[in-house]
Amino acid sequence: MSNKLEAFFKSYSDSEEQLDFRMAHETVGQKLEGTSTGSLLLDEALSSGNLPKGRIFQYYGASGSGKTLMAMLAVKEAQKNDPDAQQMWIDAEGTFDPNWAETLGVDTSRLIMVEQETAVVGRKCFEMILGVPKEDKKTHELVGKTKDGLLDLVLAGDININMVVLDSLGAIIPPGEDVSRVGKMNVSLLARFLTTTLRKLSLEANKAKVPFIFINHKKDGMDPYGSDHTFSGGNSYSHFLSANIYFTAANAKDKQIFDEKGQKVGHVIYATIEKSKFGPWPRKCEFKVDFRVGVVGRNEEIAQLAKDYEIIKMTSSVTYEYGDKKWVGFPKLCEAIENDPVFADELLEKITAARASKLEQKRQEQEAKKASLEDKKGKKGKKDA
Repeated sequence: MSNKLEAFFKSYSDSEEQLDFRMAHETVGQKLEGTSTGSLLLDEALSSGNLPKGRIFQYYGASGSGKTLMAMLAVKEAQKNDPDAQQMWIDAEGTFDPNWAETLGVDTSRLIMVEQETAVVGRKCFEMILGVPKEDKKTHELVGKTKDGLLDLVLAGDININMVVLDSLGAIIPPGEDVSRVGKMNVSLLARFLTTTLRKLSLEANKAKVPFIFINHKKDGMDPYGSDHTFSGGNSYSHFLSANIYFTAANAKDKQIFDEKGQKVGHVIYATIEKSKFGPWPRKCEFKVDFRVGVVGRNEEIAQLAKDYEIIKMTSSVTYEYGDKKWVGFPKLCEAIENDPVFADELLEKITAARASKLEQKRQEQEAKKASLEDKKGKKGKKDA
């Protein structure tokens, strides 16, 4: 990096330390720090291995598809990541059940609940998050803020919040609708509100390194040539999402989980990554959830990933091998992992190492390209001299 280029950016920076630029090759192969979704297979399908810090994600689907459950599990994982951090749940629907959250293992003593008008009225909600700008009376330019927002306090280190969930985006009342008469049709108010608001939110969330999960409703698609479903918020809203995850619940009887009384207590979730800034999409995965404990069948997730990364070899269409161990049929492999926690941990370590190895390979390839370019420049300089 040349001294002139560095000096140029310093001249436009707010401080000597903060330079809002870097060379792109420096980020190749870089591991993205973040929070697990609660499902190993969903982490893998995202191509990032987690929900990276400072990004905006959408969980959407029909009622009962598992989006709120998965958001609660993400909060639980965020609490594991940092025992000193708190999380925020913006309950715009007024349906949050702390008893269910505790059943799933969420520490509700660390979960901040935002309710009623602050959660529902869009202007109040996002002013609480982003702060209130201060305008110069003479020039009408923005000069700081009259009130700091949540993300300002996180960035300053005054509070420690490592995840925010908004449930749900479709329940937010946009400016204009909050003062209109009941029943009046207000066209695209939410979409127009989000277009400008998310420009600020995406920047401030990234600076504060706080991941946001927006839970949203599935709506029927009106385009006869496009998808049969869409979501609230408009087209521009989706551009700010680092990942958009569509959940559907499996209806087949063999995909349901029942308790000893025959009552349904869970099902298989199909997750489709409809957009991802971290890798190719669309990608799909499926996993089991029990409404009382969260994601179940972790042994099956480990077995699937170990097979995908070729840690466990398939020597035939039904035979699996690992060292001197052999299993006939995928269920037998899953059973072996479930019955041996040490074996499960060993496979998890190797899966993590295999994922890291892929990143390291990309980094080394980039370093080789950089060295080659510098060598060519050096030879050219000597030739010109």
